[in-house]
Amino acid sequence: MPNKPNEQQVKEFDGFIQHWQGVLNLRDWRMERSARPARGAMACVECDGPPRLAIYRLGDFGNEQINSESLSNTALHEVLHVFLFDLIATAQDQKASPEQLESAEHRVINVLERVLGTTHGK
Repeated sequence: MPNKPNEQQVKEFDGFIQHWQGVLNLRDWRMERSARPARGAMACVECDGPPRLAIYRLGDFGNEQINSESLSNTALHEVLHVFLFDLIATAQDQKASPEQLESAEHRVINVLERVLGTTHGK
Protein backbone atom coordinates (compact mmCIF):
# COMPACT_ATOMS: atom_id res chain seq x y z
CA MET A 1 0.00 0.00 0.00
CA PRO A 2 1.52 3.37 -0.99
CA ASN A 3 2.37 5.81 1.77
CA LYS A 4 2.19 9.17 0.01
CA PRO A 5 1.57 12.59 1.56
CA ASN A 6 -1.99 13.88 1.39
CA GLU A 7 -2.84 17.36 0.10
CA GLN A 8 -2.38 19.01 3.50
CA GLN A 9 0.98 17.28 4.02
CA VAL A 10 2.10 18.34 0.53
CA LYS A 11 1.35 21.97 1.44
CA GLU A 12 3.23 21.53 4.71
CA PHE A 13 6.19 20.11 2.77
CA ASP A 14 6.12 23.14 0.44
CA GLY A 15 6.31 25.35 3.52
CA PHE A 16 9.32 23.41 4.81
CA ILE A 17 11.02 23.79 1.41
CA GLN A 18 10.55 27.56 1.69
CA HIS A 19 11.77 27.56 5.29
CA TRP A 20 14.99 25.68 4.55
CA GLN A 21 15.52 27.72 1.39
CA GLY A 22 15.59 30.83 3.58
CA VAL A 23 17.76 29.31 6.32
CA LEU A 24 20.33 28.20 3.73
CA ASN A 25 20.26 31.56 1.91
CA LEU A 26 19.02 30.12 -1.38
CA ARG A 27 16.60 32.92 -2.29
CA ASP A 28 18.35 33.24 -5.67
CA TRP A 29 16.86 29.84 -6.59
CA ARG A 30 13.30 29.33 -7.80
CA MET A 31 12.00 26.13 -6.22
CA GLU A 32 8.92 24.56 -7.73
CA ARG A 33 7.07 21.34 -7.01
CA SER A 34 6.34 19.04 -9.93
CA ALA A 35 3.05 17.19 -10.10
CA ARG A 36 4.94 14.07 -11.18
CA PRO A 37 5.79 11.73 -8.27
CA ALA A 38 9.34 10.85 -7.27
CA ARG A 39 10.18 7.26 -8.14
CA GLY A 40 11.76 5.02 -5.55
CA ALA A 41 12.28 7.86 -3.05
CA MET A 42 10.40 9.95 -0.54
CA ALA A 43 11.39 13.01 -2.56
CA CYS A 44 13.87 14.13 -5.18
CA VAL A 45 15.12 17.37 -6.69
CA GLU A 46 16.57 18.29 -10.06
CA CYS A 47 18.65 21.46 -10.37
CA ASP A 48 19.19 23.58 -13.45
CA GLY A 49 22.06 25.94 -12.67
CA PRO A 50 21.88 28.76 -15.21
CA PRO A 51 18.21 29.65 -14.61
CA ARG A 52 18.58 28.80 -10.87
CA LEU A 53 15.58 26.48 -11.00
CA ALA A 54 15.09 23.50 -8.70
CA ILE A 55 12.18 21.17 -9.38
CA TYR A 56 11.27 18.89 -6.47
CA ARG A 57 8.92 15.94 -6.34
CA LEU A 58 7.35 13.97 -3.53
CA GLY A 59 7.04 10.21 -3.60
CA ASP A 60 6.27 7.24 -1.43
CA PHE A 61 7.51 7.43 2.17
CA GLY A 62 7.49 3.63 2.48
CA ASN A 63 7.60 2.60 6.14
CA GLU A 64 8.41 6.16 7.30
CA GLN A 65 5.58 7.81 9.20
CA ILE A 66 4.49 11.02 7.48
CA ASN A 67 4.44 13.79 10.06
CA SER A 68 5.87 17.29 10.46
CA GLU A 69 9.29 15.97 11.48
CA SER A 70 9.67 13.57 8.55
CA LEU A 71 8.37 16.20 6.13
CA SER A 72 10.79 18.84 7.45
CA ASN A 73 13.75 16.46 7.39
CA THR A 74 12.93 15.34 3.86
CA ALA A 75 12.55 18.94 2.70
CA LEU A 76 15.90 19.80 4.33
CA HIS A 77 17.52 16.85 2.55
CA GLU A 78 16.28 18.04 -0.84
CA VAL A 79 17.20 21.69 -0.21
CA LEU A 80 20.70 20.58 0.82
CA HIS A 81 21.10 19.08 -2.66
CA VAL A 82 20.36 22.55 -4.07
CA PHE A 83 22.68 24.14 -1.49
CA LEU A 84 25.59 21.94 -2.62
CA PHE A 85 24.81 22.20 -6.35
CA ASP A 86 27.18 25.11 -7.08
CA LEU A 87 30.05 23.58 -5.12
CA ILE A 88 29.72 20.26 -6.93
CA ALA A 89 29.30 21.89 -10.35
CA THR A 90 32.37 24.06 -9.78
CA ALA A 91 34.42 21.08 -8.55
CA GLN A 92 33.44 19.10 -11.67
CA ASP A 93 34.21 21.97 -14.06
CA GLN A 94 37.60 21.25 -15.64
CA LYS A 95 37.98 24.96 -16.46
CA ALA A 96 37.29 26.23 -12.93
CA SER A 97 40.18 28.02 -11.32
CA PRO A 98 41.30 27.26 -7.76
CA GLU A 99 39.87 30.65 -6.78
CA GLN A 100 36.44 29.75 -8.21
CA LEU A 101 36.42 26.47 -6.34
CA GLU A 102 37.49 28.18 -3.13
CA SER A 103 34.74 30.78 -3.57
CA ALA A 104 32.07 28.07 -4.00
CA GLU A 105 33.44 26.23 -0.98
CA HIS A 106 33.37 29.37 1.15
CA ARG A 107 29.75 30.04 0.21
CA VAL A 108 28.88 26.69 1.80
CA ILE A 109 31.14 27.27 4.81
CA ASN A 110 29.80 30.77 5.47
CA VAL A 111 26.19 29.60 5.55
CA LEU A 112 26.98 26.57 7.71
CA GLU A 113 29.02 28.75 10.06
CA ARG A 114 26.08 31.16 10.41
CA VAL A 115 23.53 28.38 10.95
CA LEU A 116 25.57 26.06 13.15
CA GLY A 117 27.51 28.76 14.97
CA THR A 118 24.37 30.38 16.32
CA THR A 119 22.85 27.13 17.57
CA HIS A 120 25.89 25.23 18.81
CA GLY A 121 26.94 25.89 22.37
CA LYS A 122 24.37 28.58 23.08
